[in-house]
Amino acid sequence: MKVYADHAATTPLDPRVLEAMLPFLGQRYYNPSSLYPEAKAVRAEVEAARRTVLELIGGPGRIVFTGSGTESVNLALRSAVSECDGDRKRILVSAVEHHAVLGCADSLAREGFAVECLPVDRYGVVSPDELKVRMGPDVSLVSVMSANNETGAVNDSAALCKIAHNGGAFFHTDAVQALGVFRIRAEEAGADFISVSAHKIYGPKGVGAMYAAENAPVFPVIRGGEQEGGARAGTENVAGIIGFGRAAGILNECLEEDALHLGKLKRIFLDGIESIPDVIVNSPPGGAPHIVSVSAAGVEAELCLLRLSMAGVFASMGAACNSSSVEPSHVVEAVGVPAEYKRGTMRFSFGRDNTAEDVSFAARELALAVAKSR
Repeated sequence: MKVYADHAATTPLDPRVLEAMLPFLGQRYYNPSSLYPEAKAVRAEVEAARRTVLELIGGPGRIVFTGSGTESVNLALRSAVSECDGDRKRILVSAVEHHAVLGCADSLAREGFAVECLPVDRYGVVSPDELKVRMGPDVSLVSVMSANNETGAVNDSAALCKIAHNGGAFFHTDAVQALGVFRIRAEEAGADFISVSAHKIYGPKGVGAMYAAENAPVFPVIRGGEQEGGARAGTENVAGIIGFGRAAGILNECLEEDALHLGKLKRIFLDGIESIPDVIVNSPPGGAPHIVSVSAAGVEAELCLLRLSMAGVFASMGAACNSSSVEPSHVVEAVGVPAEYKRGTMRFSFGRDNTAEDVSFAARELALAVAKSR
């Protein structure tokens, strides 16, 4: 039996998405910037996909297609600070942000911005009260993720955004993990910038998108041609964009059903591991329904995951972009996992293709892997 329990790293491509993409990898190969009818027809399909992604995000702003969620984050952060004056050189980010945010913030720090990390609770949630304390007239940008990719902690983006706006700052949220399991309402939340990615919602890898509110500045980080309305140079990844649009359309119809299914799977898994001694759960009760982070005392996560993979269960230590490291992640450190549990931290993340049998099997194999590793 094989159980894929790493959907937070990537999701399998939906066959319906692949079917929509195939013509644009074959006979409909035209460059959408060209002027003849066939190319214009491809341009129309790209714009239709853009509208579908915007509909899923739910706001009156614009969608800029990018090469990844990471590029979307970089575009958003650099756009947010592109017009700030010398009196607004402070940036606030949460301590558990994805490396895309932390890496871009670090580069901005080397360019003269003062970057501060907002502390989080034991699950990875930023307190609005903490943000109020940290805000000041020198803050140009606040970036706090919607759902944490390791613990599944969910932030109150609307409340955080309101505080940022009251202080005259832009607000960005990395919604890559949230998009597939929560109904995002950009207009209600008020976010100036939102970053999303196709391959976390059963779409293709290599395509992301940035949502920018109507009055938000967009400052291109990749320069050249005038593609994406001048916001992102380079010939569009047409097949990827079409795939993103199709995946967004499917998700728009089944999001609540998916979330309900995932919530049931999560409860089954948590019940299944309850009897494993000296294991703590790092995911909050009301967090993302597809993510469960657990830490086992006295074991090395790498060894446990190897045993699990040999049994047919594929899980991870956390963010796939940091998989080469066997050290506890910055998220594990920030949420204060006890020292004896840190190195035994693992993440299980389920998807719409998983079954109750899958997660029960994964729970049993985790118990065996922990016991053997000890």
